[in-house]
Amino acid sequence: MKTNFQTLKIEFLDYLENEKGFSKHTIESYELDLKVFFGFCNDYDSCLELNLNKIKPTTIRRFLSNEMEKIHTSKKSAKPYSEKTIARRLASIKALFKYLYNFEKIKDNPTIYIKTPKLSKLLPTFVKEDDISKLMEEPFINVITNEVEAYRDSAILETLYATGLRLAELLSLNICDVDKNTEMVKVMGKGGKERIVPIGKVALNSINNYLENTGRSLRADFNDPLFTNKKGARLPKRTLQRRVKKYLETTMGGGSVHTLRHTFATHLIDRGADMLTVKELLGHSSLSSTQHYTQLNLETIKKVYQKNHPRGE
Repeated sequence: MKTNFQTLKIEFLDYLENEKGFSKHTIESYELDLKVFFGFCNDYDSCLELNLNKIKPTTIRRFLSNEMEKIHTSKKSAKPYSEKTIARRLASIKALFKYLYNFEKIKDNPTIYIKTPKLSKLLPTFVKEDDISKLMEEPFINVITNEVEAYRDSAILETLYATGLRLAELLSLNICDVDKNTEMVKVMGKGGKERIVPIGKVALNSINNYLENTGRSLRADFNDPLFTNKKGARLPKRTLQRRVKKYLETTMGGGSVHTLRHTFATHLIDRGADMLTVKELLGHSSLSSTQHYTQLNLETIKKVYQKNHPRGE
């Protein structure tokens, strides 16, 4: 039975968006991975794209081997693709063929014979508690543009540290999402899943100071973007990334927006927070993602165990 890859790909991506509720960013990643895979298939055997039933486990293994040998070139360096990228490529292919098989568009699923390689997990970096105050002062000590944007950047740093939000989650916040009375923030997470997270008084005061400097305030009926550029539009992703990176470079020699998410989780666990609570705060779908942080401070975990277990001493 002949299959048309382009048609099936569109159907699959539409299924991810409308049925699975995947984010735009995730769908774009899937689309890129599948484009790379079928580009390889076309070079390997032009008949494969017209008949996906001819794609065998050996085809996929050859593709993965080919990806491992590739050199990715950027402005700063040239190096092989990371384990994470290779694993994501395979995950995208597996998801497509699972969809095709489940909906009876192909006779067999060749990806079930391909084992996903284990990634060597690197411990995430985080800001030390002693350096948090220094980081929060950076926007005012080293003003990048003007005082108003320094207040904004300070509020961003405080919010990221207080809530553990992802980059996209922070940028999507509107003023009405922040409730100063209950000290909670409404967040739209991955896959369109909404959650409510606490936010401390320090971060709330910082947000309020920033808004006052722009002639706005925290109001439940204010639907405007919370963090904006000088034109009043929602702050661009690249601007946020560049600025946070610069502040972290001065404070700890490097890092990214995600470093503050790691810091949020690490400091909670260091002070004895339980894993399930941290999982909910981070918006993780599984506990295994959160457990990654337990490797950061085994001594702290040992002390919590000794303190709380009846025979822990």
